[in-house]
Amino acid sequence: MFYVDPFSVVPTPSGLSFILQPSYFGLIQERICGDLFALVIQAILWNQTTAHAARPILFQFLCAYPSPERLATAKHEDVLDIIKVLGLQNRRTSVLIKLAQTWVAFPPSPLRRYAKRNYPNQGDNATTRDGQLLSLDDPESGWEIAHLPGIGPYAIDSFRIFYRDTLRGIGSGDGLEPEWKRVVPQDKDLRAYLVWRWRQEGWDWNMLTGEKTRCLPNGL
Repeated sequence: MFYVDPFSVVPTPSGLSFILQPSYFGLIQERICGDLFALVIQAILWNQTTAHAARPILFQFLCAYPSPERLATAKHEDVLDIIKVLGLQNRRTSVLIKLAQTWVAFPPSPLRRYAKRNYPNQGDNATTRDGQLLSLDDPESGWEIAHLPGIGPYAIDSFRIFYRDTLRGIGSGDGLEPEWKRVVPQDKDLRAYLVWRWRQEGWDWNMLTGEKTRCLPNGL
């Protein structure tokens, strides 16, 4: 089943700093997957609100603040004015500006992984603190955006599905398992997307366990 989302078909808005990609399932992440900053902002705007409310704000925000450098120096009241309809506007504005400032100081890099406690599973990284820089040989799970303020499981799941391989320079011809195949998200839209994406490869995927079985031929 495909999602009916008007943002899956709109042309690239004037003022947006990147070209929107085609959407095959209907998630907004498919359209903005070429820009990591946009993916992260989308996750923050979707936090504790509805996608229906946040969608109209996303492109307006990205046109006003197309880069972390622009957002890092933004006035609190200017950012708040754009996102005020989403609720929690003061807290959300502070998080967005702090996120951008942290990004400018320590931009996401394939050479730096940061801890996120209890992610992806309860008990993971139990001996670390959130945002702790891990050594290159540390066996703990680490994520290149986990040091940014406001980043939770939904943002990391979205990053892993839509951008992590790009950041790490991993292509489809490298013989490595794509990152999206290792993600078992809690978000219902990301779950639905992965069910669909696995189905494109001939698998029935269990959204609760991450286990998969071969699709049966039609009629069996």
